[in-house]
Amino acid sequence: MRVHEFDIRTDIQRSDLVAISAKSSHFLSDITIDFELDDANHKVDVKSLLGMLLIPIKSGTTLRLLTRGKDEEEAIHFVFDLFEPYR
Repeated sequence: MRVHEFDIRTDIQRSDLVAISAKSSHFLSDITIDFELDDANHKVDVKSLLGMLLIPIKSGTTLRLLTRGKDEEEAIHFVFDLFEPYR
């Protein structure tokens, strides 16, 4: 399992979350993000379009990106780079 934690500095629009989900779907590994919002812990499968649409990721949120599987190393670097414009 690979884990990377980072802060979001700008709100992420739903259309951008859809793009991140679509671009991540070709990996075999499980890819999740978890974060705190309104005193609740949220865990979302990045490859789940619906899951990504239902979460508001606002400025100031700390995301923890987790990958697990055959291509976890490549997946974590790829998905981390997709969040670059918001870090």
